[in-house]
Amino acid sequence: MTKFLSFLAVGLFAFSTQAQVRNIRVDYKPGEITALCSKTIKDAKEAYDAVAQQPERQRTFKSTTLALENIDAEMSEILNSALFMKQVNLDKSIRDEALACEQLVNDFSVEIGTRRDLYNAMKDQVGSTDSEKRLQLRSLQGFEENGLKLSDTKLKLYKKLKAKLLKLETEFENNLINDTSKLTVPEADLKGLRADFVNGLKKDSNGLKILPVNEATYFEIQQFADNANVRKQLLSAYLNRGGPVNTKLLEDAIHLRQQIAKLLGFKTWADYRTQKRMAKNGETVLKFSNELKQKLAIRNSQDMNQLLAYKKQLDPTATVVNQWDLLYLENGLKKRDFQLDGNVVREYFPADVVIPGMFSVYSRLLGVTYTEVPNAPVWAEGVKQYEVRDKKDNRLIGYFYTDFYPRDGKYSHAAAFLLIQGRTLVNGNYNYPISAIVANISGPTADGASARLSQQDVETIFHEFGHIMHGILTRAPYASLSGTRVVRDFVEAPSQMLENWIWEPSILAEISGHYSDHAKKLPKELLDKMVSVRDFQQGRFYTRQLLIGLFDMDIHTTIGKVDVTKTFDRLYLQITGQKQMPGAHFPGTFGHMMGGYDAGYYGYLWSKVYAQDMFTVFQKEGFLSPVAGERYRTDILEAGDMQDASALLKKFLGREPNFDAFYKYLHIE
Repeated sequence: MTKFLSFLAVGLFAFSTQAQVRNIRVDYKPGEITALCSKTIKDAKEAYDAVAQQPERQRTFKSTTLALENIDAEMSEILNSALFMKQVNLDKSIRDEALACEQLVNDFSVEIGTRRDLYNAMKDQVGSTDSEKRLQLRSLQGFEENGLKLSDTKLKLYKKLKAKLLKLETEFENNLINDTSKLTVPEADLKGLRADFVNGLKKDSNGLKILPVNEATYFEIQQFADNANVRKQLLSAYLNRGGPVNTKLLEDAIHLRQQIAKLLGFKTWADYRTQKRMAKNGETVLKFSNELKQKLAIRNSQDMNQLLAYKKQLDPTATVVNQWDLLYLENGLKKRDFQLDGNVVREYFPADVVIPGMFSVYSRLLGVTYTEVPNAPVWAEGVKQYEVRDKKDNRLIGYFYTDFYPRDGKYSHAAAFLLIQGRTLVNGNYNYPISAIVANISGPTADGASARLSQQDVETIFHEFGHIMHGILTRAPYASLSGTRVVRDFVEAPSQMLENWIWEPSILAEISGHYSDHAKKLPKELLDKMVSVRDFQQGRFYTRQLLIGLFDMDIHTTIGKVDVTKTFDRLYLQITGQKQMPGAHFPGTFGHMMGGYDAGYYGYLWSKVYAQDMFTVFQKEGFLSPVAGERYRTDILEAGDMQDASALLKKFLGREPNFDAFYKYLHIE
C-alpha cells in the first residue's frame, strides 16, 4: 500500500528556495507544527492569489499551470514531514498537532481546488512539449473533478460536502492510529507460540500476559496459538478496533460521496472515482470482479473443504471452520502435508539477514546502491535512513527511511509513505525523492536478538520496498505526476510483481540465514517445501481480496442509505460460504476505505493481472537480469504518470497486456 501525503488534486506554488532536501524534520517541539502549518498555508494562499491576479494578456503556461504545480510541490515539501508525524511520532501531543494541521490542509485544499479564478487562469493555456501537455491535461482534470464546471451555487455545495468528507476520513484514520486495545491472558493459554514471542510480551499487575491488538500480534496468535478461545478473543478485538464510531464515520462518508457524485453528474461514486483510471467506470470493475468471482468459487470451495477435513481430524465433532480457525488450520496443514512449520521457517529469516538481502536483490536488479546514513535524525529508536545512488556513475538519486517494528501510536499496517516527490526544480536540478517504509513485523526478541520474520513478513516488505523504489527512481519532471502518483488501479502492479522474487529458490537462499548462524542458509529440503506450498490456499486468499473489492464497489455503487456492517456480512457469507463473526465491525477497521482506496480496492486484483504479465519478462530473461531490470526501471518506475499506464505496459511488454499469466498463476482455466 502506498500512502500519499501531498495535498491537492491540482498543482499549487513557487515561493521559497529551490534547495534539495536530504532528510525530513523529525524533532518537532510542541507548538512548532501548528505555527509551521499556519505560515505555510498563509504563504501558499498569497502565491495562489498572485497567479490568479495576473492580467489575462500576461498569462502563460509557465506563469499559470506550471506555477500552480510548483506551489503544490513546495507546500508538500514543507509540510509532509509534519503530517507524517501523525503516523509515527511517539508523542501523542505531536501526533495531535499533526492531525490538526492535516485538517487545516484538507480545508485549504478544498478552497484552492475549487477556485474558479485559478481554473480560469490556466484552462486556456497550451503546453509546448509532450510533458507540458500532460501536466496541463491532468491539472485541468483535477480542477474539473473538483466541480469547476458547476454553477457557482453547486460549486459552493460541493466545497461544503468535500470539506465534511475530508474531516470524516481524517477522524477515521486517527481513531485507528490511536487505538491501543489490549487483551490479557494467562501464559498457560499461549501454548503453540514461539518462546521468544511469549517472553517478549509484557505482564500486567496480575501477572497476565498483555496482547497488544496490532497486526503483528494478530497474525502470530491466529497462526500458532493452540487455544481457540484466545484466537477468537483476539480476532474479535482486532475486528472492533474502530468499532461503532468508525462504522458510523464510514457510513456518513458514503452518504457524502453519493451526494458529491450526483452533484458532479455521475451515477455513483465508483463511476466518479474510476473515470481517470484504467477501468474508466464502475461497470467495468464489477464485470471484472464477477468474472473472477465465478472462476475463484471452485478454488475457494476446495480450499475450505480441505481446512474442514483437517479440523475434523483434530476434532471429530467439528462441523464448521470458524474465522479464528482459518490461519491456525492453514498452518497446521502446512506442517502435516508439507512438513512446513512456520516457526521453523522464521528461524531462517532474521531481520538482520532479510533486509540486507532484500537490498542486495533490488540493487542488482535496478542498478542502484543503498548506504545507511550515519547519525541521521529519526523519529524513534530502530528507524534508519539510507541514501540511494546509481551504480553507473554514483549519482545521488534519493533517500528512504525504514521503520519496521510496532509500537503504540504508530500506523498499524504496512505502507510506503512518499514524503518528498521527485521533480525538476526551477534551477534545473532534479529533486531528491524521500520515502519511508513503515511496517509492523514482530520486533526484536526480549534478549535483543534480531526479529525473525515469517515468509508473509518477507513478502510484505518486498512489496512495500517496491513502492519505495517506484517513488525514488522516478524521473518525471512534475511532482504531481512522479513516482507512485499513477492511477490507483495501476499503482500496486509494480510492487506486486516484485513479490514473485521471494518464491524463487536462488533469491530465498540469498535473503535467508539461521538466526544462530547466518552462514546456515535455508536447507534445500525446507526451501523446496516453501516453494511447493506457494499455491496452497491461494484460492481462499484471492477470494478474500475479491470479497473486499466487491464490498468496496457495493457500498460505492448503492444509491441511498448503506449499512456497511450488514453489507459486509452478507457478502462475506455469499462469497466465502462462512458467516462473519457476530459483533464484528470489520468496515470500521478498514483504513483503505477512508485512506484513498475508496472505489479502488479492486485495484489490488486488477493490478495483479498486470503484475503477473510483467513478471513473464523476468521469467524469460532472468530474475536478476540487469537488462530486464534496466528496462523495468526505465519503462515503468521512472515514468510516473507521464503516460497512461496501458502505454507503459505495452512499451515494457512489447505487446498488449493480457490475463494469461494471471490465470496460469491461479491454475484457472
